[in-house]
Amino acid sequence: MTDRPPSPPAPVRVAVVVVTFEAERFVEDCFGSLRRIDAAGADVEVIAVDNGSRDGTVRLLGERFPEVAVLANDRNLGFAGGNNAGIGRALEHGADFVYLLNPDTEVTPGFLREALSVARERPEAGQVQSLLLLASERNLVNTAGNAIHFLGLGYCGRFRETASSVPDVPAEIAFASGAGVLLRTQALRESGLFDEELFLYQEDLDLGWRMRLAGWTALLAPRSVVFHKYAFSRNPEKYYFLERNRALVLLKNLRFRNLLLLSPALLAGEVGLSAVALRGGWFRQKARAWGHLLTPAAWRHVRAGRTAQRSIRRVEDAEIVRSWSGDVVFEGLAGSWLEGLANPVMRLVWRALRPLLR
Repeated sequence: MTDRPPSPPAPVRVAVVVVTFEAERFVEDCFGSLRRIDAAGADVEVIAVDNGSRDGTVRLLGERFPEVAVLANDRNLGFAGGNNAGIGRALEHGADFVYLLNPDTEVTPGFLREALSVARERPEAGQVQSLLLLASERNLVNTAGNAIHFLGLGYCGRFRETASSVPDVPAEIAFASGAGVLLRTQALRESGLFDEELFLYQEDLDLGWRMRLAGWTALLAPRSVVFHKYAFSRNPEKYYFLERNRALVLLKNLRFRNLLLLSPALLAGEVGLSAVALRGGWFRQKARAWGHLLTPAAWRHVRAGRTAQRSIRRVEDAEIVRSWSGDVVFEGLAGSWLEGLANPVMRLVWRALRPLLR
């Protein structure tokens, strides 16, 4: 009997998940660009999760992109719930990776190949974010990895810097933007999926933080390029979710000792952000966020989150906050007094506080 040659390894299985909501105007560009991807031999399934759109999103997907698996929800589950539905399908089908993509994007042909290359070379990476460039100004950065301020604010890193200024090698980032990121399913199984209570905003920060707690890193794949039709929304309702979720994520994930150490700075930050809210016309949403945090439901949620993070923790807070910032530099507050007055003060405060966190 002659020896048989070994069977070739099975191709890597990847699910690309796109959550849509009233996204008919984006369907052609986004899903059309996905038809042109170079997957480097990977077995790729594209999944659209529609969050109860009442425009022609689902109809157009069926007519123009029959190869796309469409999960049509009867209501809006938010970014977190919609992506969890797509991730759940991917896990059931044995995916090795899930790539999350916003519908208001266009991918370059090599975006997935380059992200997978980084993930293969760096097995400790639970998240590999693409370099997101502005679709309207394609030489400028939307985010080259998201940043975290010590008050719990997450924002786009290197926003509006030139693409050529971003180093051409993979680099560690604080957390990955959910607009274009490859997630390792093993990391998802260990750290859990998105927190659906957050609904939208800060949910990618929370997931990235939990992955760090579980021992996984987040990397930027600078040669994996995605163009994002990004626009900073000033809808007042956005600020309710941003402020509510900022507090929930901090309360869930930081050790109690470190929350106490940060509490004076957090209280001072509340005063400053309240002034910004009054000036910006969204103080009512800020007050609603405070009101939610005082409810029994919010505290039950925080308690459950803290129990969950203790069960997965492999990394101490001191390591996680190493990449945090003392500056608020994101575009939502550009030109405000924060840039000229508060940032120098917060930079000094963070320089004093960071060594104390354990």
